[in-house]
Amino acid sequence: MSDIDEPTVDAHNPGTPWRRDPDEITARLQRWVEHVHGVDARVVDVGAPGNGLSSETVLFGVQAADGLVERFAARLAPLPDVYPVFPTYDLRKQQQCMDLVRAHTSVPTPVVTACELDPQWLGTPFLVMRRIDGEAPPDLPPYVFGGWVMDATPEQQARLQQGAVDVLAGLHELTAERIDLSFLARPHLGDTPLRQLLGYEHEYYEWARDSVRYPLIEATFAWLEDRFPTESRAVLNWGDARIGNMLFVDFAPTAVLDWEMAGVGPAEVDLAWMIFLHRFFADLAERFEMPGIPGFMEPLDVVTAYERATGTVVRDLEWFEVFAALRFAIVSVRTSTRGIAYGQMEPPSDPDDLVMFRAVLEGMLRRDSGP
Repeated sequence: MSDIDEPTVDAHNPGTPWRRDPDEITARLQRWVEHVHGVDARVVDVGAPGNGLSSETVLFGVQAADGLVERFAARLAPLPDVYPVFPTYDLRKQQQCMDLVRAHTSVPTPVVTACELDPQWLGTPFLVMRRIDGEAPPDLPPYVFGGWVMDATPEQQARLQQGAVDVLAGLHELTAERIDLSFLARPHLGDTPLRQLLGYEHEYYEWARDSVRYPLIEATFAWLEDRFPTESRAVLNWGDARIGNMLFVDFAPTAVLDWEMAGVGPAEVDLAWMIFLHRFFADLAERFEMPGIPGFMEPLDVVTAYERATGTVVRDLEWFEVFAALRFAIVSVRTSTRGIAYGQMEPPSDPDDLVMFRAVLEGMLRRDSGP
């Protein structure tokens, strides 16, 4: 047994126990750094970025005896007693994805320097990556409410959008025929990659709902089953493919982050997720009577740019947009029930109200696209 104390949460933020006290995390990181880098190494400049709801990211530097500082980012799995967003958090899988992308594409991906699975150091396993310069479009508040993306010129916004599309095009060069992606497969959930992805969402929903039924989500499953498309070639799916998970310098991408939702499936899975997550933020801006960012990340423009970059034809986009909405609806329910569990909100009388974009999803299901 270790003599390192159990982790504590930030006393100034009792409603967010997945965020730990900065002083406590610094002390624990120092012990790990001494273990790995030697007793003369010192942890400096500990901080945290703003994005991320499923796990915690800690930024820090390691100062050697000669005064030189190396900059790192640690991605921490959730603490065992924290209400989780996902049933499992596989750091090895995330590392494999980043290593694979870096080895076989030009897509900018962090270098993983350590995958520490022993929870004695920080109370939970964690990945350590070399820091990459750049800034991510914020989630809280979302970038459509204000900030550097909204303040950019149309030309700069177009550069960011094209860079994001080029990232997907580069990732999708990793096809199942060309690269071994079997570590991401879930053969027990279906006989094809897309069946496996949909099967996983069924499994995730059964875990996330915690005995509560959500008729809107179940209606979405039925809609998808009734219109299940012919599958295209399977590629590496980033999973959480959105601009908020990229770093940018001068509106060009410098890093692709957050691989906990990675899988194998048609390229349209990632493309539709990127389109839908921006649509979700744009809908929020509209609901709060804010201008948003007109002309940015428009579906037709994104699809056209992707087809031009890859030489492929995007198929069944409506189905994949509804699939993206389903995936986000289950995540939405889980993050909302976490807020209820921690006393941040009251449970609604109608469970479907926990889907943050209920009206949007209901409208998507009403569209008559045929079988």
